[in-house]
Amino acid sequence: MSASKLKNQIGVMLLDQPMSLKEVAAALEVKEKKAYSLLKSMFQDDRIAGFKDADGVRRYRVTEDEAEKAAKRKARAEKKAAKAK
Repeated sequence: MSASKLKNQIGVMLLDQPMSLKEVAAALEVKEKKAYSLLKSMFQDDRIAGFKDADGVRRYRVTEDEAEKAAKRKARAEKKAAKAK
């Protein structure tokens, strides 16, 4: 899968809840190194923000601009899935 598709998928996943690097890698079924490079790129493009959780684990969440775009992508994907049935 292309990097841009994976980044869009990450944006949609982070809409629901903040996730750690390991959680993102597991959800996408990619190595942590690949997930890290995708998250780093998204962070540099101001698509996500990182923060330390109460348990000391770094987690990522979408920015406001990305949240709007990801919500549209999610709605489009759900509409496409419903149409395919």
